Amino acid sequence: MDAEPREALVATLGIEPQVVTLTLDALQAKGFHICEVFVVHPNPASVSLAESLRKLRDEVDFYRREGSAVVFSFVPIKEGDLFPVDFVTEQDVGVLLRVLYRTVVGLKRKNCRVHLSVAGGRKVMAAMGMVVAQLVLDERDYVWHLLSEGTLLAERSMHPRDPSQVVLVPIPVLHWSLFPSTAREILLWDDPYRAIERQKELRDRERLRFVEAFWCKLTPAEQEVVRALVRYGGTQKDLAKRLHRSEKTINNQLLSIYAKYRDHFGIDEGTKVRDLLMRDLGTLFAHMGSLP
Repeated sequence: MDAEPREALVATLGIEPQVVTLTLDALQAKGFHICEVFVVHPNPASVSLAESLRKLRDEVDFYRREGSAVVFSFVPIKEGDLFPVDFVTEQDVGVLLRVLYRTVVGLKRKNCRVHLSVAGGRKVMAAMGMVVAQLVLDERDYVWHLLSEGTLLAERSMHPRDPSQVVLVPIPVLHWSLFPSTAREILLWDDPYRAIERQKELRDRERLRFVEAFWCKLTPAEQEVVRALVRYGGTQKDLAKRLHRSEKTINNQLLSIYAKYRDHFGIDEGTKVRDLLMRDLGTLFAHMGSLP
């Protein structure tokens, strides 16, 4: 039996430090054995953020007294001399994305299960957190948003007296890392922008392979119809005239082509797919250099 992976919480921080501890407490109550907490934070030049960090550092003793061996690490959103207090430029956001990405990638390289909390700090921190989640996380990992009653937030209590006051909501994520072409490679990149670019390349290549497999399912007569449709467009009457077939024959062949396309790509029956088919096959033909 495989050993359970180490579990880590990565949490963004603003001026509400209790967001981190409330999330940690709720995860522990759910039975997750969090051993490390990574608090990702901007420049603590402001008094409020500096106080948030101080309170979280004090929490180490609280968890030790509670018998929890959780370790806190504080990750500054910093690159060279750039250490933003707030995120007001594209460069600031770029640093934020890279720091979040490298923090999570480092944990995934160690085969950790990652719990990513996007409740703390500016909205842009949550947005960049979701980018990282889509890039790197897999089906073992979680993204969480914290819901808590207004009275609890107003009290600024680091731990709830009543656990029912805190609700963790799992956020569904489309995991690009689960695509066969990206799973082996995505963790090799240290730069999220290069990872995104490479992932798109791999995804496009995977799509082309899938479209080519669909093309091979068509009969020679159906392939002729598709060639004419992609090259010239037009109505069924136009296609019939160009291919010297009856309109009824063209209609039946198009119905068969569209049905095969929907089946191949898992599209609901009855969905109009003419434009999608023309786009996909046009891309395939362009990639091949000419109409096959």
